[in-house]
Amino acid sequence: MKIFFCHAFSENSPKDAYMKNWVENWLQRLRLSGSDIQSFVTGLNYPGRRLPWNELNARWKRGDRILMKMYEDIAIKSENYDVLINFGGVNLHPDFISLLNMVTVWNFYDDPESSKGFSREMAAAYDISAVGNIAELDTYKSWGCKNVIWAPTGFRHDDFEPNKTKEKLFTQLRDIDITLLCERITHFRRAKVDKYAISFPQGIYRGKGWPEGFLPEKDRVPLLQRTKIGINIHNSTGPINFRTFYLPANGVLQICDNKSHLGKIFKLGEEVIGFDTIEEAIEKTKYYLAHEDERIKIAQKAYDKVISLYNEQACFKLITDAVQDFLNNKTLKKNHNVVQFIEEHKENTKKEQLKYQSLYPIIEGGKFIKRATKGIYNRLLRFKDNIRLYLK
Repeated sequence: MKIFFCHAFSENSPKDAYMKNWVENWLQRLRLSGSDIQSFVTGLNYPGRRLPWNELNARWKRGDRILMKMYEDIAIKSENYDVLINFGGVNLHPDFISLLNMVTVWNFYDDPESSKGFSREMAAAYDISAVGNIAELDTYKSWGCKNVIWAPTGFRHDDFEPNKTKEKLFTQLRDIDITLLCERITHFRRAKVDKYAISFPQGIYRGKGWPEGFLPEKDRVPLLQRTKIGINIHNSTGPINFRTFYLPANGVLQICDNKSHLGKIFKLGEEVIGFDTIEEAIEKTKYYLAHEDERIKIAQKAYDKVISLYNEQACFKLITDAVQDFLNNKTLKKNHNVVQFIEEHKENTKKEQLKYQSLYPIIEGGKFIKRATKGIYNRLLRFKDNIRLYLK
């Protein structure tokens, strides 16, 4: 199976360069394990590199030349591939996707926060929706997506220490009670993590928005392997994040929110501890800090599960298996000349493109003001919460 893998990250900024290196290293490991993958950057010069639906649709309708050039490149370079995976839902218009002569996969990990503007408007155009958030599968079906699968993030090769044995991992010293590595920016999450951190001041709390800031990447796995309990708090539904899998991969007992859906991944009380309220999380943390044998037993069972089922090769195989099942049961009937269609679309949208160019300063200036106003509002919320945390 030949896979054409689209992602957002180029080398236009230090953050993009880091993420491109992260993605390309992951893809290279998948290649070494037998996958035939070609990557292609679909990120554009836009905040977050990813156009929301309204902007993407507007650019498609006016035949935006940068977008059309990228689509022509994709059509030519992917011609002999079996499947296109859009990792992160990046900048591929549904009308373009419907033209491609291959299986198409929407691979998205930002629901429900980014459902509006991304997956809700675009996912149904794809043959398969590979959804990271196990809580949102039925939501995709309600949008008309017909082949919806759960595609867990799992944990990556650099999220744990592959050569360390289970025995050594669980007999080494764990002198840190609690670790939480996450942002403290989103207002919804910030109120919860602040209440938890105040209850356990001995914990290690690092990431954007925390007083001590980011933890250097080289220190992450060593810190986790000294940690007894890892708290996992999402912004909304889930579980979905990497913590769900890399905490147990490092021998940490995970206490995680979204308990009902968490139980679809791990056995509650046997492989993981779930909670519905932050007060419940605080009580369960106190209990398992005081009952070490129970903590270790649960952490060991979770370790066994993630090492077997949620390593990066196993998680990617869930997607390729779904593609193979689709190919086995469906006959592709796409015989479009994609490049010719793009050329005709460019010709048909010349007037719209000229009109946009004449109004460019007014249109883009309004968008900038809207984004700046939202940014100022979010900073004021963080400032208020920071004062509250420091006073306590």
